[in-house]
This record gives sequence, structure tokens and C-alpha cells, in this order.
Amino acid sequence: MKMRNRLKKHSLKFLSFFLSLFLWGYVLNSEKVRFEKTVMLEYILPEDMIFAQKAPTEVTFMINGPRAFVRTVAEREDRLVIDLNRANSKRELSFQVDINPAQLSLPFGMVVEKVIPRRISIRLERKASKIIPIKLQFVGALPEKLSLVKTELKPSEVEVYGPRSLIGQLKEISTRPIDLDSLVGQESIAIELALPDERLSLTSGSDVSFYYQLKAASANLTMKAVPIKFLSHSKSIMSKINSVDLKLLVPEKVMKNRSNISSTIQVWADIPENAKGRIEVVLKVVLPPSIHLLEISPKSIIVNIQ
Repeated sequence: MKMRNRLKKHSLKFLSFFLSLFLWGYVLNSEKVRFEKTVMLEYILPEDMIFAQKAPTEVTFMINGPRAFVRTVAEREDRLVIDLNRANSKRELSFQVDINPAQLSLPFGMVVEKVIPRRISIRLERKASKIIPIKLQFVGALPEKLSLVKTELKPSEVEVYGPRSLIGQLKEISTRPIDLDSLVGQESIAIELALPDERLSLTSGSDVSFYYQLKAASANLTMKAVPIKFLSHSKSIMSKINSVDLKLLVPEKVMKNRSNISSTIQVWADIPENAKGRIEVVLKVVLPPSIHLLEISPKSIIVNIQ
């Protein structure tokens, strides 16, 4: 009997403890708090229009509600989509758009007290496009005894679209500075264009490549009888010439390890796939970045493929 009374007494204590914890948590989470939430804006523009002036990219909502939902709402990624076709049914170039607090979905008990800014000013302009030539821009300097030859941009011009007032003034677009000191061998590199205004854009597929060749004024290393490697699926390849002579410009610090230079240089004859019979193949030289080719002899060879 005494044991039963003790158990009953302890059970009531535990029940009271857990009930008090529950009530404390309920009161704490039901407490009203104020907090800010930044929401990104996304615009739907009329097809023939573009922003004449950059529009706001975000608004801030001042929210009041139970503490229990604050973290969920604050960490949630929200976007408000503003359809300027509907907001500007009169097709005006300057107008204002109201941000409706009801656009933000909130849990029960939470309310929007204020939106900053409550009204957004929009300025639009007719969109235009134009084919613009590209201008090369360089920084730095080439190593001594090297010169840049046979430079070419592909494409040499691009289509740019943006506000009509900007497009009309645009005469050329510069590349982002190309570091001459970083150029190696006879190569091509992808380059970026420096648009002078963030409201300007390129049409899709406007990837630009810079093709160039570095020419050495004089060679300081001649390599004789460098073997040719054949790149082909065919097992039967015959050629009277199996090696070439190379004239190279090698930096002085690399020349100190002259014995290692030959192991880093390769000459390839890339045989076209499915080629048969007697064909001429242009040779390709693979060099380390710091070494430059002045001359290869011969430049091409005749091969017989069975």
C-alpha cells in the first residue's frame, strides 16, 4: 500500500514537471516577435522592352508573428515575380509598381506590418540590337625575342542588344585584357568581352576565340632527328621520313637543364580517321609552355596507309 502511494506521488511529480516544460515551451514559442525578411524580385519584361534604369532586385518585409515560425520563414528562399506586362497595361515607359504584402505566403498568425520599399519605380526603353566589331586589348609584354603574329578573332564581331539609346552610341566592344606574358606557342584561347554597361547583353552562342602565333626572332637551340609519333588506328603506316629537325627559343633558366628538354618535346603525325593510301600529313609539335618553336623541318610528311 505504501509502495503504491509512493509511486502515485512520484508519478504526479513527473507529470507536473513535464506539463510545466510543455507550458513553458508553448508560451515561449507563442511569444510575438518582429523580424525582417529580404525577398528577391524577378521581373517579366515585355518582349520589345528593356530596363532603361536598373530596377530594384529585392524588397524587405517587416513581419510580426509567433516565435515558433520565425526560423522557418526567415531561412526560406522566396521570390516575388512581377509581371510588367500586367502592371503596365497602358504601355508607358515610366510607371510605378506596388508591392502587395499578400504576395508573401506566411503561416497562420504571421502578418506583414511593412514593406520597404512599398512602391517601385520602373523605367523602360525600347529594345534594339546591332552587330558590333570586337577590339583586342592587351596587357603585359611578351618575353624578349618573341613577337605576336597572325592574330585573329573568331568571330570578329558579335550581336549586342540593349536599350536603343545605348545601342545607337555603341561603336565597338573591347575584349577583357589578354595577358601577353601568359601566351604560349601557336594556340587559341577563349576570351571574354567587356560590355560597357550592365544593361547590354550578347545573343546566345557568342563565344569568342583569339587565334595567334608567337614568332621567335632567333633560335638558341637546334634539335636534330626528333622522332615522329604516329597517331592512327591503322597498324600499317609507312613513311620515308620518321624524324624532324627543330629550331627553338628556350629560356636561359630552362637551358641549364638541357638534358631534360628532349624528353618534354613531342612531334605528332595525326592521321585522319579512315584515311587510306598515300596522303600528306601536317606535323604538330607539342612543347612545354616556356619553350617556343621557330622552325620545324620538314613541316609535313607523306605517309602510305594500308
